[in-house]
Amino acid sequence: METIGALVGCGAALAIGLMLGFRWTLGPPWHLIAGLVAGAVCAAVYFAVANWVGRMSPGVLDARQVGVHFMVLMIAAPLVGAFGASFGYRKSLGRGLF
Repeated sequence: METIGALVGCGAALAIGLMLGFRWTLGPPWHLIAGLVAGAVCAAVYFAVANWVGRMSPGVLDARQVGVHFMVLMIAAPLVGAFGASFGYRKSLGRGLF
């Protein structure tokens, strides 16, 4: 259950990064920073939701697994969000990824 939540958090970071990239009007370095911030926010939301679920229904989640997934998400989600923002920005300019 914790892994599914972490994958949903990474998917949300990618989707938000793509949407930011498609609609970005500032220069190239700023869309990457916005993607990084969006990924970090998705990781924080994952931790907040996991904490809420753990408090409302004890025994459903393993606290150690939530912590491990959160640590991985704090690294992976901003990178995925920045990749999504970069991909969306390049596609909005009409260029391919490579």
